[in-house]
Amino acid sequence: MPDELNAQKAFLTWAKSAAVLQTDASQGIARAQRLLAMRYLRGRGVPEDQAIAFYWMQLAAQQHFSLAQRSLGELYENGSGITLDITQASHWYRLAALQGDSIAQEHLQRLAQPKRHDEKGSQSTQQEKPT
Repeated sequence: MPDELNAQKAFLTWAKSAAVLQTDASQGIARAQRLLAMRYLRGRGVPEDQAIAFYWMQLAAQQHFSLAQRSLGELYENGSGITLDITQASHWYRLAALQGDSIAQEHLQRLAQPKRHDEKGSQSTQQEKPT
């Protein structure tokens, strides 16, 4: 029966599938919560809304869903739907990395590198070479 339901969901339009995701997300299904959050970030089948995206991503991440934890870290790092917060970004990346998420591990390594300012005033994560 579950395979039959998933097969039916596979051919829905963006808007109809967003409604299905909304139902599943409201029932606490972490995967659906993350997918719904991504829909709100991109405006696919729902109006683009970063605050609502953050809400759903946070619910999914709190259920120890590593992909949502990494995604929530990215939202914090970029200030998408929430105030930019590198400490929170690192926290969520670390939780995802502990579950084996290699991209979250790369994000942690990148954030751990010393920052420097180049001639134009923008930050770079590369260290200067001695001259």
